[in-house]
Amino acid sequence: MLLRPALCLLLATSLAAPLSAQSSAQSSDSIRTDDLKADIYFLASDDLAGRNSGSLEDHIATDYIASEFLRLGLKPMGDNGTFFQGMNILTGRVDPEHTTLTATVNGSDHSYAFGQDLQLARQSIRNTKACGDVVFAGYGISAPEFGYDDLTGLDLKGKVALVFLREPQANDPNSKLMGTLDTYHAFNWQKIEELRKRGAAGILIVQDRVPRPVKPIPPTSPRPTGEPSYALEGEMWDIPVFLLKRDAADQLLAPSGKTTDTLQASIDQLLQPASFAVPKSSACLTKTFNEIQTHKGRNVLALLAGSDPKLAPQTIVLTAHHDHMGVSNGHIYHGADDNASGIAGLLSVARAMTKNARPKRSVLFLAYDAEERIFLGSYYYVTHPAVPLNRTVATINLDMIGRNEDDANWPTPADRNVNMVNILGTRYNPGLRRLFDQENQHESLKLDYKMDVVDPDSLWSRSDHFWFATLHIPQVEFQTGLHPDYHTENDTWDRINYPKLTKIVSLVYRSIDQLANSSEMIPFLPTGK
Repeated sequence: MLLRPALCLLLATSLAAPLSAQSSAQSSDSIRTDDLKADIYFLASDDLAGRNSGSLEDHIATDYIASEFLRLGLKPMGDNGTFFQGMNILTGRVDPEHTTLTATVNGSDHSYAFGQDLQLARQSIRNTKACGDVVFAGYGISAPEFGYDDLTGLDLKGKVALVFLREPQANDPNSKLMGTLDTYHAFNWQKIEELRKRGAAGILIVQDRVPRPVKPIPPTSPRPTGEPSYALEGEMWDIPVFLLKRDAADQLLAPSGKTTDTLQASIDQLLQPASFAVPKSSACLTKTFNEIQTHKGRNVLALLAGSDPKLAPQTIVLTAHHDHMGVSNGHIYHGADDNASGIAGLLSVARAMTKNARPKRSVLFLAYDAEERIFLGSYYYVTHPAVPLNRTVATINLDMIGRNEDDANWPTPADRNVNMVNILGTRYNPGLRRLFDQENQHESLKLDYKMDVVDPDSLWSRSDHFWFATLHIPQVEFQTGLHPDYHTENDTWDRINYPKLTKIVSLVYRSIDQLANSSEMIPFLPTGK
């Protein structure tokens, strides 16, 4: 886990200090509805064919974003003096016949069937086989801030880690972690990386006995099917990872005399790790992909340099992803809300900040690729940052900020959410919540922080700000919630709530302007308290 030593002293002296009550010096009148509408109309047009990551159409979208940065006189922060940060994104299709799990337990050999006993979890697209002794590693998390660590003193090098989904006491309002809210440790994207970095050869993630109760949102048209798997070229998730049924996991645990049910119940009750090397139990995981192809993905980066020599090295990062789902089965997935709305918001803030007085701190405008493929572009950025991460004051992510929430997991109020925006992540960063509440006096939006308490859709973990939380960098996401047009061909430019979108972007602009003209720091609170 990356800590931020360069900011420790600043954080210690500003932990409880609110931002100045002074309102933004700049007017948000330069956030123009017509600009937002024009950007979304272009990005979500039929001709851009859903902006699938690495496609020609998505490169046209990124050319457009870069041309706007160029027109505004922003500094290129990509490769070789350009606005683009390139990365290789791989696609492939799993070969079920040659994707296998075998085990030797108490001297007896066992085979487990793909699609029946096991499924693929997120991982790299590289054909590989890994064998090792089985080690039960609890939930597979290291959360010392909560006094809980499955991995302390556990030798995982060359071993197959057997772990549970999520984290201890999940769904328990009285959880000693964050109650009903999952911490960043709970999500597979972080868990797999943590175990890989500690030397695990492969990972078996035990499926829940009873699936988490989440109400599905009926789509207004078919959602994409038959998609290949996507992965970033390189180390990310680069070990075999399978989701394993509990009965199969119990078979691997049999020599220990323990079962998944008893182990999980004990950990959840006592909040004490129960990790151990399973005797006389080993496994081999083989993952095989066909039709492997390399695609050229790219983030788009531009900097507005701060005006104060002392504060300019400190950077606020405004982000949104430019990709969407492309074309599937003859349907164009236009991605107007998801996420042409966020890119339009990012561009409008950039226009406003270059039109008005330059702020004291720097502001990085960053459009990510491959968010729809579990935020590959943002992982690439945090492992190849354009500005030092220990000088990143905060990141604000815009993802789906153009519609009205219509999610079966939340009751729809009488006003139909026409003036509401969710803000996710302030549980870790209450200083940002105070900032947004302060600046919202000018916009009068309904700011909804409900997903800082309970998040049945796990939306906080499903966008580009997530990696910054794992690095203890203050982060939040603005989004207006799920709706039946989500990931359908009906997510079109004409269904956006433009008056609300304008107010949201104005609030973001005001907040960034205030933060960029302040010397105060936003502390990241790992326990949320």
